[in-house]
Amino acid sequence: MKYLSLSLVLAISLATPVFADYYFYGVGDDGGELDPWWVWDVLEPFPEWDASRCVIRNNWDADDGVRTDGRDSVYDDLVWYANNLESGDLFMYQYQGHGGWTGSDSYYPDEGSTARPGENDPTPANPPPYQYDETWGWSGSTMKLWDDDLREIFADFDSSVEVIVIQGMCHAGGLIGGSHDLDTSAPATNNGLFAALAVPEHGLSVGVGSDPYYPALLTWALSNTEEGYRLEAGMTMPDWYELALDYGETHQFFDRYYWPAEDWVPSAYEDTYWTDHWGWEDSYLQLRPVYYSSLDDDHDYVLGTPDPGTIALFGLGLLGLGAKLRRCRES
Repeated sequence: MKYLSLSLVLAISLATPVFADYYFYGVGDDGGELDPWWVWDVLEPFPEWDASRCVIRNNWDADDGVRTDGRDSVYDDLVWYANNLESGDLFMYQYQGHGGWTGSDSYYPDEGSTARPGENDPTPANPPPYQYDETWGWSGSTMKLWDDDLREIFADFDSSVEVIVIQGMCHAGGLIGGSHDLDTSAPATNNGLFAALAVPEHGLSVGVGSDPYYPALLTWALSNTEEGYRLEAGMTMPDWYELALDYGETHQFFDRYYWPAEDWVPSAYEDTYWTDHWGWEDSYLQLRPVYYSSLDDDHDYVLGTPDPGTIALFGLGLLGLGAKLRRCRES
């Protein structure tokens, strides 16, 4: 009877997995409207990702400058998440759209003093952070969001919330490295931040090219279903990102490689861009995405568990094993 009782407890506990609330907030602007749906399609099969906690906005005002009129901008939405998520929750924010590299710094003039390289320079003379700030948002926005906005908004997240940022825009890498950037925010200092950023700070999406598809490459690699390259049960965000990098180094998108291996150096052909200035549309130059992680064991949550029905069947198997052990003991 003891074995049967133990098996019953295990079956019940396994059949009803307990996890915190997982929130997905996706924003797609100016041609990137489908990208949040691609990511959500990968997450949605797992029980943690309930559709009632999924919000996807398309061509949504980045910042209307008004803080008392409800959730009618990306800024207001982010403030709501920062103020309402509780200890143990997970928040994933994905943006896909335009990003800019400003000519001035409206928040903090000490953001960085290193002179900027050329955009998409394959071998910049100096590493980031570079001068000034990054902005992003729908082209019809009242105002754009600034990289420093995330640091200020994220200050209100509870210390036990895991925050994941997936930013698919030009200059996305500039969201980290500066004196008031995302990697100095409260989730980062509380060991609860993971950021996957499509390109380095000086990058124009991926590649020197005029194709509108380039900004979507990080999303494409994260959500691709070919050859098993997609989120699987038991993976954490670093696991999923590593799969995306592997896919991006070995597959092509519109006849161009996503991004090169980590030890890549530009070919002589690619290097000629900086001396001969041949047309952008003919380039195969690539720039790798960048990431930042401060996750520790307490924050690095599994993004998807096995189906509860499968676990319940496993629990029934344990019940049968317990009954068999009891019969053996009685005999």
